[in-house]
Parts: sequence; structure tokens; C-alpha cells
Amino acid sequence: MSDRPRGFRGFRRHRLGMIGLAMLGIAVVVAFVAPLLAPYDPYANVTITIADIFQPPSGSHLLGTDDGAKDVLSALIYGARVSLIVGFAGAIISMLVGGTMGLIAGYRAGWLGQVLMRITDFFLVIPDLALLIVLVAIVGQSLRNIILAIGLLGWTGTARLVRSQTLSVRERKFVLRAKAMGAGDWYMLRRHVIPQVLPLMLANTVLVVSLAIISESTLAFLGLGDPRLISWGQMLNLGFTRGAVSAGAWWAIIPPGLAIVWVVLSVTLIGTALEDLLNPKLTRHHLEPEEIVATSPSGAQPVEDVLLDVRDLTVAFEGEQGPLIAVENVSFEVGRGRVVGIVGESGCGKTTTVLGALRLLAPGGKIVDGQVLLDGLDLSRMEPDELRRLRWDRVAIVFQGAMNALNPVRTIGSQIVEVIRTHDGDITKDTARARAGDLLEMVGIPRRRVRAHPHELSGGMRQRAMIALALACEPDLIIADEPTTALDVMTQAQILELLEDLQEQLGVSMVVVTHDLGVVNDACDDVVVMYGGRVAEKGPVARVFREPQHPYTRLLLDAFPTIEDPGRPLVSIPGAPPRLSDLPPGCRFAPRCPSAFERCHEELPPLYVTRSGEASCFLLAEPAFAGDEGV
Repeated sequence: MSDRPRGFRGFRRHRLGMIGLAMLGIAVVVAFVAPLLAPYDPYANVTITIADIFQPPSGSHLLGTDDGAKDVLSALIYGARVSLIVGFAGAIISMLVGGTMGLIAGYRAGWLGQVLMRITDFFLVIPDLALLIVLVAIVGQSLRNIILAIGLLGWTGTARLVRSQTLSVRERKFVLRAKAMGAGDWYMLRRHVIPQVLPLMLANTVLVVSLAIISESTLAFLGLGDPRLISWGQMLNLGFTRGAVSAGAWWAIIPPGLAIVWVVLSVTLIGTALEDLLNPKLTRHHLEPEEIVATSPSGAQPVEDVLLDVRDLTVAFEGEQGPLIAVENVSFEVGRGRVVGIVGESGCGKTTTVLGALRLLAPGGKIVDGQVLLDGLDLSRMEPDELRRLRWDRVAIVFQGAMNALNPVRTIGSQIVEVIRTHDGDITKDTARARAGDLLEMVGIPRRRVRAHPHELSGGMRQRAMIALALACEPDLIIADEPTTALDVMTQAQILELLEDLQEQLGVSMVVVTHDLGVVNDACDDVVVMYGGRVAEKGPVARVFREPQHPYTRLLLDAFPTIEDPGRPLVSIPGAPPRLSDLPPGCRFAPRCPSAFERCHEELPPLYVTRSGEASCFLLAEPAFAGDEGV
């Protein structure tokens, strides 16, 4: 189903919008068929007498005559042409200039965006009317010059509106997903950013039409209109300057004034209706792709049977007081056909780790050390174009919050087709659509829902659609970031079962980011427990859960209910994870650890080999301090 018919039906239900459309339609029709409607030709040369000037309305002149004995009704009809042409042409120029400036400034940001916005601010502080009068007086009073002047001076509001919306859209997860699948900047602008911004741009452009008509009327009223053409503003100018007021000839002034009000009111009603219907009400998100160059040395060799090898990954963000370390010396491996869970409280660096591994960090984030090896290829040092081709072909992401990760104005099927054809330009649309239907059926969604939009699916079905997107190019590795967040218990269980079935069926490796130990226990082979941006403990799930070696892991398990011992009291971990700007000097968990001793507050513990894997805790080196808890 297309969005266009549904949107038009919504507009039809907007009473004021339909009234405005009818009013504007009347004005356009009158202007288009002016030679047929006008009883006289206002451009014709006629011989007049003083008695013909300012004649009141009569049967021969329904709206009387003006100072030149011309029929006011005919001039009013012909004047609609000039006013509407200037209004729409000026608005289109404003949209093109302002839209382009806003898109570039919002999407590219950085120094270029700042320069463009400073230029916009410069024009904003100059009074539009004063500058317009000066400009038209200098370049001349032709219709073309008036249109260009109005268009080139009226773009600033559009630029600021488009920039603000572009800033919002570019940080939405479906744009990040497009980047992750290997799409370039122009492709993302054309297929994801512009379709989201364009409806609001069009609504704003309709409103700009009214401003352009008022500007033209003002210029003409001040005697700066094209003297060869009849417009409503010029009719007002001639009426006031040639004695209509003193002669009591209201018919030479009121009709063009009402005509201007008629058109301005109509486009205002239409613009307001469009804005109500098409404003996407976008929300901001912290994720944004950014190309990062690592500083770590190259030459490391992959471990046998390991698909993804993250080695000493360190990620920092720019802060007011200097770099803030969000992830520090994180290392883990993902074997072929295995599922690794990364678990910890919110703010422990789980999502930053996987986004850093694929160089999809938020603005200001960068890899400052470490390597990310995918089959021996160091992603941290890879060229952007090469990395773009690898994303989704070799590694795909199921983003947290499927509603935000899917483009709301495009169908589910079209988004899957987009992924397939981006990486295989030779495949036909029909073949890609068939493949999209197969993928949806694979994840438990009926093929007929290929034409559904994200809002037409339930939360569980949207998450299944995201999994289908991840499978579109048959990647070797899938990263699932909180795949069960905000889903009810039954839907969570269905999604986990689906992930397990697909992993067994396709043999794909997975990294599951979660704060839910139950998800790790059900779906993962290995686990990485993170705290404060560092690895607290890692190893096979069964061993780590049976014999946790780090106090943080033990407390997480104690806080999780178990059906085997329903009477066991649950514990809570006092305090909260440390802020990046206030990391403790020693072990990150020491301020909250019940077993911490002096050394824990002074030094960062290394990873020690344990019975269950590896753990970062000094209790393993000095078990005498473990007390009754043991390690």
C-alpha cells in the first residue's frame, strides 16, 4: 500500500485544509482562464473621458472602473496570474535554496554545517523587506527579477527548519542501519533522509507561497512592481496614489485587498493542514555513524576457528575536560557458529563495544587503541569504502528498538529489497522482492505482510522483520543489540527461540548484547560480563554461571530469580556504574564491591585465568582477602 493515497485521505478529513484547497483552486482556475472570464482586456488601449474614471459598480462594470477607466473586475482576474506566479515561483526557489542548505548543514554538520548556518543567520538578522526593496531597486523591476529576489531572500526559514529535521533524521536508527549495510552518503540522503524531511518541507513551502505573494504585493504597492504587468499589489498602489481614496472609489482598493487575503488565507490553511498530517515528529537518538581510524599496530593473525577477534579495544569520546574512556582494553572472541552474549548493567559499555567494533560510534567517539579482526581483516584500519562493502555482507546488526530502526514511511519489503540490491546490483527487483518474502516467512511473518509498514506490525513482528533484514545478505556474523527489549515475556521467548533456530539452521555466528541473564543462559554459548567499560569476566556460559569468579558476576546472578530455588531472597547491588568523567582509579567495581580491599582501590586488575574462563579481580591473585565468599 502506498503512503500517498492514505495521506490524501487524511487531508480530505482535514476540514480547514479542504476549505483552503477549494479557495486556492478557485484562484488558480480564475487565473488560468482569465481571457475567458474577464469581460474586458485590461491591457487594451482605449479612448476615455473624465466621466469614465472611477465609475461605480454597474451592469457594464460589475466592480466599477479605476483611474484609467479600466474595468476593475477584469484587472482583478488578470492580476491573479502575476500574483500566483510570483508566489509559487518564489516559494519553489526558496525551497530549493533553503532545502539544499539545510540538508547539507544538517547531514554533514561539522565546520561546513557551521559555516552554512552562520551565513543563514547573517541573512536572518537583515530585515527582509528593506533588503528586498534595495535589491529590486538595483537590479530592476522586471517580473523575473522580482521572483528571483523574493526566492533568494526567503530561504532562511526553510533552511533552519530543514536543518533541524535533518539533524533528527540522520540520528535515527534506520539511517544508522543503512550506513551499517554499506550505503553511501548520497544513497542515504536520497532514500532515507530526504523522504523523511520532504513532507515537512512541502508543508512549509506552501506557507512560504503566502509570504511571497505578500512580498510581491508590498513591492508593487510601493511602486517597485513590474509596471508592464497588472498585479493585485499594483492595483492597490494605483488606487492609493491616484486618488481613489479621496474620490471615495472603494471598489478600486477593496477587491484587490480581498483577493490577496483570499489567496494568502487559502495557502495558509493548506500549509497548516499539511504540517499537521505530515510532520514526522522525529525523536533524536545518540547513534550516528562516524569513520574512525585506529592507532593500534597491525599485523596480528586470526585465531584458528575464530570469526571475530576483538583485541584490547579502547573507545573514547571527546569531553570538556579531555577524552572520556567509554571502553578500555576489551578483548573477546566469537567462534564460528557460536553465540556470545555481552551482559552488564546499563552504562557498562556493551553497545559502545559492538558499535566501536563496526565503527558506528556516536559523534565525538573514536577508537584509540586495539584491533577488530574479522577473518583476519582489521576493521579498525579498513578504508571506509571497503568497510561499507563488508557491512551486511559479512556482518549485520539487529538494532535495539525495531520501531526506530525501521524507516516508518517505507514498507518492510522495500527495506529488505534495498539491502539486497545495495549489495547485489545485478539482482532484479522482482527477484529481490521474492527473496524478501522468503526471508519474512523464514522469521515467521506471512509473505503478504511484505507490503506492510512498520506501524502496521506488532512489536514482536517488527523485531522479526529486523532479523529478516539482518539475514538479507547471508552474513557470517549477526550482532543483536538488546533484541528482546520492550517485548512481553511470551514474545521475548519467541524471539529467542527464533534466533536459536536460525543459528542452528544457518550456522551463523552471533553477538547478543543484553542486560538479561536469562537471555544469555538461553541463547548463548559464551558470555562476556562488562562493568565500567572493562571486561569483568568471560568464559563459557555454563561454567561462568555455575562458578562465577568475579564479585560483580556473582551479584548479578544473585539478583536474578531462579525457578529451582523460588524461596531464595534476591539481592540488589548498591550504587550505580561509574560516570565516564569520574572513573575510580582502581578496579571499576571496587566502590560497590563487598569484597574490595586496599589494592582494589589503587590498581586496575588484569584478567586472570580461572576455572571458568577469565576474570579481572585481585581476589584471584590474593584469595586470602576473599573471606567466606571465596572465588
